[in-house]
Amino acid sequence: MVETILITGATGTVGGEVIRQLVGINSEVSIKTAGHSLQKLEKIIEDDRIKSTQVDFNKPETLREALKSTDKVFLLTPFQSDMVQHSSNMLAEIKNAGNIKHIVKLSVIGADFEPGGRLHRQVEKMIEDSGIAYTFLRPNAFMQNFVNFYSHAIKEQGVLSLPAGDGKVSFVDARDIAAVAVQALTNNNDGKHNSKTYDITGPEALSYDDAVNILSEQVGKKITYVSVSNNNAFKSMKDIGLDDWLINMILEAYSNLRKGYFSPVTSVVEEITGKKPIFFKDFAKDHARVFR
Repeated sequence: MVETILITGATGTVGGEVIRQLVGINSEVSIKTAGHSLQKLEKIIEDDRIKSTQVDFNKPETLREALKSTDKVFLLTPFQSDMVQHSSNMLAEIKNAGNIKHIVKLSVIGADFEPGGRLHRQVEKMIEDSGIAYTFLRPNAFMQNFVNFYSHAIKEQGVLSLPAGDGKVSFVDARDIAAVAVQALTNNNDGKHNSKTYDITGPEALSYDDAVNILSEQVGKKITYVSVSNNNAFKSMKDIGLDDWLINMILEAYSNLRKGYFSPVTSVVEEITGKKPIFFKDFAKDHARVFR
C-alpha cells in the first residue's frame, strides 16, 4: 500500500534533501511538499509522486487541505518567535484529521538547554502529549551553514568572523540528517523509531579554526577564522537586519558553544542508516567551488 508523506519546510536545506532522498530510494511513497510558495516548491524536484501544496501556519484551512489523505508528517516549522504557535496550529489540525500515523519532527541538539532549543522542546512536549507516534531528530549545526551563511564573506574576504572562541562543534551534513529522517519515515513498520529522540552529529568535533583550515585545503586558498566579541557580533547582525530576539538567541547559542555543549559526537547516523557520517573534509570538497 502506497503511503503519503507530507514534508513541511520543503524548500529548506533539510526538507529539500529529505524529498530528494525519498524520491531516490523508495518508489512506494507518495510525497506532498508544503510551503509558502508554490513556485519554489515546484522547483525542488520534478517527479510524478510529488504534489505541492501551499500552506500558511496561521491559516488552519491550508493545513487541513495539506493533511488530507496523508499518513505521515515530516514537521519542520520556521525558527522564529512564533514557531511554537505555528507548530501548535499544525498539531491541532493533525489531531483533528485523525489519519496521521507518525510525526517525524526536526528539532535541534540540546533542546533541553539551548535557547532556541527550548522552543523546540515545547513543541516536542506537545507532540508527546498528542498520543500520535513520533520521532524527534536533534541535529547539531549543519555543515551547509558554511554555504548558506558564511560563503559570501569567505569568498570575498577570505575571513570567517564569529563569536565562537575555540569551542568545538560536531558539525553534521544535512544529507545525513535527511538520511535518518527517511529511515524514520519509511522503515518503521515495527515501530522501532517510535518515541525515539536521535541526537544527530557528524563524526568529529571541530573548532571553527579547524573547519576553515580544512576549507582552505579543499578550496585552494587561505581562509582565516577570527573570533569576535558578542558586542561586535551583535552589531554585525543588527546591520544586516536581524531583530533583537533572533540575535539574542544566536548569541546565547554561541555562549553554549564556547562552553563545549555542542562538541559531543554520536553514532546515530551509522546506527540508523548503516552508513558512516560525512566528514567535514568531504563536505568541503563537494562544495569547494562555492567558496572560490
